[in-house]
Amino acid sequence: MQDERERRIKERAFELWQREGSLDGRSLAHWLQAEREIKKRTKRKRRLAMSSA
Repeated sequence: MQDERERRIKERAFELWQREGSLDGRSLAHWLQAEREIKKRTKRKRRLAMSSA
């Protein structure tokens, strides 16, 4: 599960990097933003799953 989470973060960070013009020097910022987004999505999915159970 951790590998899947890390893969999703890596993919999202890459998307953010591309969206900003593929400039160097912002990899940490992209990674941290991707982590926040994935965490938020995961929490939302868990809430939805719990409310429908």
